[in-house]
Amino acid sequence: MFAAERLRIIRSYVLEKKKASVAEISRMLGVSEVTIRRDLEALDEEGFLIRTHGGAILSGEDNLDALPAAGETDAEREQRSEISEIAIYLINDGDTLLLSPGKTNLAIARRLQRKKNLVILTNDLAIASELASHPSARVIVPGGDLDSLTQSLNGPLTIHGLSQYYVAKAFIEVDGIHLHRGFTIKYPIQLEVFQEMLQMSQERIFVGMPAVFNQISFSQVGPLSSATAVVTHPAVPDEYKRQLFESNITLYASFTAYNQNDRTGDLRR
Repeated sequence: MFAAERLRIIRSYVLEKKKASVAEISRMLGVSEVTIRRDLEALDEEGFLIRTHGGAILSGEDNLDALPAAGETDAEREQRSEISEIAIYLINDGDTLLLSPGKTNLAIARRLQRKKNLVILTNDLAIASELASHPSARVIVPGGDLDSLTQSLNGPLTIHGLSQYYVAKAFIEVDGIHLHRGFTIKYPIQLEVFQEMLQMSQERIFVGMPAVFNQISFSQVGPLSSATAVVTHPAVPDEYKRQLFESNITLYASFTAYNQNDRTGDLRR
């Protein structure tokens, strides 16, 4: 078993149990305790967990993910946590980022404490509030009209504010991903803002839970070709893996990259 797969299993286990011992993980994975200690040390350095004598406990930032959103199942919460972990590997110290509104992007924001000297642009008030305590990030919130339903800023002022910036990576969370209708979102009030986000970023990284695949929501943000990458969970349907591969769009799922040159690349290489 590769190290990346061990780490994925350990993350999932610790998210569920909130703690784990070296001995039990060693038995579960069939590898030595020395190997598991190294894995736990790596996850400790990331900030995912805190090493203890003989094991580890879930870190404070990830305990936030243990609080279910309204109507969210345990399985969905774990999927969202895994997706946000994958996204963190795509972010480097010093990056300029955009985070669109969304629960998974909020989970990504919670993990950005691990990164230094970021510039982060968002129109989501929950994400901005989460990032307010970041020790070294510059957080930029454009102006606009507050929509009480989505708790995000929208309208002409927001679009104008976004147009003044250009970021290296935009993480755009959507409600539907469909082979023919592309990327879609629920709320028309957000549409022009999302489309502006596509224009102001070098890498357009779409974020979606596995349940959004093969779904069409009300407003189309753009076709599949709008994306440079998609971040999701391994439960994504195989037909979408093939289509994204054929479209030269990188798919990141479970620490594995599917693209034209490398179907099994480790995100951390």
